[in-house]
Amino acid sequence: MHLNADELEALQMCTGYIAGFVDLEVSNRPDLYDVFVNLAESEITIAPLAKEAMAMGKLHKEMGQLIVQSAEDPEKSDSQVIQDIALKTREIFTNLAPFSEVSADGEKRVLNLEALKQKRFPPATENFLYHLAAAEQMLKI
Repeated sequence: MHLNADELEALQMCTGYIAGFVDLEVSNRPDLYDVFVNLAESEITIAPLAKEAMAMGKLHKEMGQLIVQSAEDPEKSDSQVIQDIALKTREIFTNLAPFSEVSADGEKRVLNLEALKQKRFPPATENFLYHLAAAEQMLKI
């Protein structure tokens, strides 16, 4: 994406998103992200408004390490880094599956919050999984 008005307007209409930007200036726009990953510099930045919700637990640290290690590997192309992230994301979704159920309309999976709470994950992990479910529109409303 670029930092042009049309693309930004379309992006901000989404309930959640993962976006790749070609303009480093986005790092100065914390209103556009909760987590900013600068692959070129191997840096991960959390927006000030997201810091409490993004308190890092083991799962966060594993994901962050994977992103940084993959990006630092000179043998890997950008598309291979993206594939590494996609594989880790699938792994996390696999961990979320036991705490989800088919919705009443049978169309999608939704988070069973009680099942998630019964697992007694550390607070940061539970919070991360809850927000992941929210970003994937898996919450019952």
